[in-house]
Amino acid sequence: MAAHLLPPLNRNLTALTAEAKAKLFTRTVNLVALRVPATVCNKALQVLPPHLLDIPRLRSIVNDESSSKTRLVLLNPTITSDAIPEKVKEFIDANNAEIVDMYPLKLDYDYWTADQILRSIIPDELNIPSSFELIGHIAHMNLRKEYLPYKKIVGEVILDKNQYIRTVVNKTDSIDHTFRFFKMELLAGDDDLLAELKESNCKFKFDFSKVYWNSCLQTEHDRIVSQFFAKNDTVCDVMAGVGPFALPAAKNRGCTVFANDLNPESFKWLSENVVGNKLGHLVRAYNMDGRDFITKSLVDLNNAVITDEMKAKAPPPPAPRSRDGKKKHADGATKDATVDSEQKKAVVAEPKTEVASGPTKIKIFNHYVMNLPATALEFLDAFRGLFYEREAEVPAQSLPIIHVHCFSNVIDDLEGDVWRRAETFLGCDIPQENIIKIHRVRDVAPKKEMLCISFRLPAEAAYAKPVSRAEKRKIDEVDE
Repeated sequence: MAAHLLPPLNRNLTALTAEAKAKLFTRTVNLVALRVPATVCNKALQVLPPHLLDIPRLRSIVNDESSSKTRLVLLNPTITSDAIPEKVKEFIDANNAEIVDMYPLKLDYDYWTADQILRSIIPDELNIPSSFELIGHIAHMNLRKEYLPYKKIVGEVILDKNQYIRTVVNKTDSIDHTFRFFKMELLAGDDDLLAELKESNCKFKFDFSKVYWNSCLQTEHDRIVSQFFAKNDTVCDVMAGVGPFALPAAKNRGCTVFANDLNPESFKWLSENVVGNKLGHLVRAYNMDGRDFITKSLVDLNNAVITDEMKAKAPPPPAPRSRDGKKKHADGATKDATVDSEQKKAVVAEPKTEVASGPTKIKIFNHYVMNLPATALEFLDAFRGLFYEREAEVPAQSLPIIHVHCFSNVIDDLEGDVWRRAETFLGCDIPQENIIKIHRVRDVAPKKEMLCISFRLPAEAAYAKPVSRAEKRKIDEVDE
């Protein structure tokens, strides 16, 4: 876009007041216009397109303040009154049009885009920091240090230019690996970090300042749920957060899910989201250490009292339908049966990867999900001896599938790096036939990628004699 159609330069501006918006970001462009009868406007649009004003979000025909019977046809900024193109002259003569010189087209702060406003402020050597993650009404930015002098004005512009945003925050520190949340500061808008949103046919609510949430991972959540989980599977979500895997697995696939998170705030909102989505009969929430939960959840899955408690929370069955497709009520009345639009969006594709297993004599989880990329691999030692002396009850072909998310910065062999590290923490080889998929999720930083390794628990680890934590510490000390 030509310079005269961009906002004035306001380099190094750090405060964006109402007065600054009005004075510093207004530009008037003088155009040549044609005053024409209102009845010939359509003809102007047909005959004059190459010569009309063609700027995004601006109309080429506007009202004429001098008369309700005429309109002003705005011409291209390159056209001057002493150099009217022949095609325009022909139109003027044929339609009793009048040339209006110096029509003042006013462009102000409200007209410019966020990128245009920020480009007028941020030095040319820096890129425009206008990207953000959207969490409900919250825009979450991750500004590098070179942008920090402009952070408040960046937040204000993002707030102004996105009507669905009410709060803009900036990440100020790395993620807390124990409870998985970012430290952040308010840049603009309401100091309200209670987010509400929909993902994968489920409603989520949580305090974004106290839990981990990443909207960029929705595709990964849907991938695991749709490709691996089958109807009525049992799933153990070891690092569940507020439920982005657990709730869709239950609601969209009918899985029974035992979900855990060490962060008390994550557990709080996970529990509330289970209730809010009416999934108490399918999802049970825990607040435990991940290793303890892997053992505890298997015991609880075989506890009839617990499973009966969950079944008791099942919602009542839907009302029967009459022959005309309308729901019957107790009083005999009927009403039109409609399909909830959100249900239509549910992930219902059949699993694309063969992960079927045989029968077992005790209840076991078909899948374990471990979505804590920084440290999840380290928890694989908890699976050693999980089925010790239970080979007859849980045959090798029925052992669960484990999905572990992790990071790798190995350039040449990402998949091999993840495979080898998984074997190290599991304490045994993972045979080729046990590997189901090693999936590259996304780049998280230069030379750092997030992956997910999905594999069937090897018999060598599953049936091994358990090692207590105290014994393991002694072994680790010897190795060191």
